Amino acid sequence: MGKLALRWIAACSVMFLVSACGAAYGAPDREENFTVQGRECSARWWLEPLADEVPDEASSVASHALTNSVVSPAELEEWKATILESQSGDKEIPNHRLESYAYVEAVRADVRSELDAAGYPDAPTRLIEVYSDSDCS
Repeated sequence: MGKLALRWIAACSVMFLVSACGAAYGAPDREENFTVQGRECSARWWLEPLADEVPDEASSVASHALTNSVVSPAELEEWKATILESQSGDKEIPNHRLESYAYVEAVRADVRSELDAAGYPDAPTRLIEVYSDSDCS
């Protein structure tokens, strides 16, 4: 599956994942506060195995990638564009929320990328999902 297709799939699911995970997974594996468009935002990420037996190495790679992910301005801009391109309907996403979603998605993508580099690609079967949510005041 191509990189663009994976970005599109991730962006399509971001709206659901951003709002649905907080109550379901307990303490997050990563939590971060950041400022977006002059607003304070917080984000949380959870690693969740999707297979009965996930290799210890895959879990370690995912955990390390989640902990050490740093979002560059270029990644943030790429994800904002991807989210805008994949949005359906004419409902506009406020800029602060768009940037928050992009930040969350960039971290999720870093984990998927590191898993792929370690030999655990998303296709044909994703072993570990990175669930997330965020909110801004």
